[in-house]
Amino acid sequence: MKKFLQRAVAILSLCLCLYGCIAAAAAYGVSRHRTHQSYREYVANMEEANRKRRDQGLEPLPIASFSEWKKGGKVSGKLEERETPAPSPGE
Repeated sequence: MKKFLQRAVAILSLCLCLYGCIAAAAAYGVSRHRTHQSYREYVANMEEANRKRRDQGLEPLPIASFSEWKKGGKVSGKLEERETPAPSPGE
C-alpha cells in the first residue's frame, strides 16, 4: 500500500509539472507572437512616416532591425547625426 501511494504521488507530481510546462510554453508562444506583431506594426508605421517625409522633401529615417527594435537601442545608421539638435535656451 505504501508503494502504491508513493507511485500515485509521483505520477500526480509529474502530471502537474507537465501541465505547468505546457502552460509556460503556451504563454511564451503568445508573447513571442505579440512581439513580432508589434514589430510589424512598427515597420508599417515607419514606412508610412518615411513616405510622408519623402513627400515633404526630407530624408527618411532608418528602420530598426528586429533585434535593435527589441533591445530598444539606437538604430544603426547614425540616427543621432540626422537629428537636429534642440536650440539652447540662451539662443
